[in-house]
Formats: sequence, structure tokens, C-alpha cells
Amino acid sequence: MIYFKVLVLNLIIVLFLPVILFQALWVRKKTAVLPEPDGERVLTSADSKLLLTNNVLVIGDSAAAGVGATTQMGALTGLLYSNLVKHGPTRVTLNAKTGFKSEDVLKLLHEMPAEHFSSVLVSVGVNDVTKFVPLKRWRQNIDAISTLLSDKFGGETILFTALPPIHCFPALPQPLRALLGYRAWLLNQALADSVTARANADILYVSALNVGGTMTDIQQSGLMAEDGFHPSTKGYEIWAHSALEKLSTLYSTTMGTTTKVTAETDVTATK
Repeated sequence: MIYFKVLVLNLIIVLFLPVILFQALWVRKKTAVLPEPDGERVLTSADSKLLLTNNVLVIGDSAAAGVGATTQMGALTGLLYSNLVKHGPTRVTLNAKTGFKSEDVLKLLHEMPAEHFSSVLVSVGVNDVTKFVPLKRWRQNIDAISTLLSDKFGGETILFTALPPIHCFPALPQPLRALLGYRAWLLNQALADSVTARANADILYVSALNVGGTMTDIQQSGLMAEDGFHPSTKGYEIWAHSALEKLSTLYSTTMGTTTKVTAETDVTATK
């Protein structure tokens, strides 16, 4: 059924191709290109020489890299570290780059040296949508990423962040916004099928990014940066808190004591 929907979407894209190409060029020309924020990409606590309670990998695209935040400490990696370090020796490693698609993340994992991570947070998919990566290729890449993270990196918990509601992105005009939004929905369905088949993997749905919302809702929420594509600092705070709530079920054994990782991020400013 999902591949029938892909076929219908492709027919619509062909029908609207001149308009879509014009709008895509217009968006690229007018949209501000935000840099990846400065800051350390490996955050390690002073007592990290002890057995790590939390050894976390954040990997993926520009959102994982923190685009939209002013510093890494205000982006996903820094916010995760600031909370997890309260619970014991912690290291959070960021390996992400603007423009990365699923195949780029897969290549990066092949190139990285083997290491054991207690948990991994993956942010990928938006560039697969905008660059029209075939659904079958996307599913194959996600399967391969999950396998590598489990076998090579010992990922105990792997969280794939669901694709955001592209159909609400303020930077995109119609019909381009609707078409890309529908492609994102299809990729999310394939992501769910892949991830739910694995005992150590899950999908992170950020409840604040309600896929049933509207562009006006997103604009007024303050969750998006000035480019209309990436999270704002407020958006990163909510994303990090959602991830920490998922990770709150993760138990690590440190010096013979089982410690539960809990989410204590202060999100009062985001409400």
C-alpha cells in the first residue's frame, strides 16, 4: 500500500514539476543559510575516566549539528550533556554535518572507529525528503544504520527522531510544502516499520511538533529558527527533554550500582 502512495505522489510531482522546480530555486535563493554553532563536539565530565554511566552519540544532519542554536551548549548535544552529567560520569559525542542524508550517515558510521555507546540519537531524513531519495533506498539505509549501531557500536538504546512536519515549514510555499510534507510522512512510515522490528531501537516523536498542526501554529510556537527550517533554542530544549524522557528507561551499572537516568531538564521556559 505504501508503494502505491509513492506512485501517486510521483505522478503528482511530474504533473507539477515546473512549479516545483521554480519554487525550489526560489526557496534556495531567499532562505538564510545558518551556520553550525560553535562549541565542543565531545563533551566529557571531569570524572569520565571512571566507568561511564552515559556514553551517548548524537549523529546525523544539520539539526543534530545544532543549526538554529547560537552555541552547542544550547543545541541538542549540549542540552543532553547538561542533564546526563548530573547522574554520573558522562560523555556526549556529536558527529553530524549539514546536508547529510541517510547514506551519508551510513558512510560516516563505516568510517568511525568502533566504540561502545550506551545510547544513540539519530537525526536524519529531511535531506532525504528534499533530495528525493527513493523510499526503498531510505528503508535500506535505515536498516543498515540500525545494524551498524548495534553490532559495531554496541548501541543499547537507539533513538531515531521522527521527521518533522515539513508540511508546516514556514519557508516553503505551496504546493512544494505539501508535496515534501507528504514525502516526509511516507518516510516516517518506513522508518517506523524498520525501527519497531528491533528490540533496542525506538522512534522519538517530539510531541510539541504536532503533525496535525498548521503552518501558523509552527510560526507562533517559537520552535523554529529564523530560516524556517531548523529548531530554535526553544525547539532544541523541547527536543532534548523529549529524548531524555525516552532515555529515562535506560539503566546503567556503575560501580555495582544500578542507576536510572532521569530527565530533569528545566523546560519551564518552553511552555
